[in-house]
Amino acid sequence: MSGAPTGKPTSTPTASAAPLPPGPSSALERLVTVTRSGGFAGTTSSLLVKGDGSWTRLDGQAKPAGSGKLSPDGVTKLRAALGDADFAHLPRIPTSGPTVFDGYSYVFVHGGYEVAADQGSLTPRLQNVLDALPPFEH
Repeated sequence: MSGAPTGKPTSTPTASAAPLPPGPSSALERLVTVTRSGGFAGTTSSLLVKGDGSWTRLDGQAKPAGSGKLSPDGVTKLRAALGDADFAHLPRIPTSGPTVFDGYSYVFVHGGYEVAADQGSLTPRLQNVLDALPPFEH
């Protein structure tokens, strides 16, 4: 691992800075938010997934661009990937990988932690989180 600081807790006016406990909780809980930007076309989109598996895709202007719901198995897979990623101990900005020209940059927010990574620096565990998400494009 690099000498970068570990993921920093994020805070909002209505949320505690303490990490959320893993496992099922409120269906309205924000399980994870992932924003992807870049690529050849320079686009930005975000996925917001709630605890019950319902998700919303937002475009670069934060306007709704799709929604749906993960299957129960999909929610289980995503929760397992998020737990395995261990956000509390990830570098805030991993920089170990090669530069991917026209690649994507990602920002993950989960359990009170925010981690940003370029496509070439995604750890296998962060890639597993991406693989468990609905598509960024429709």
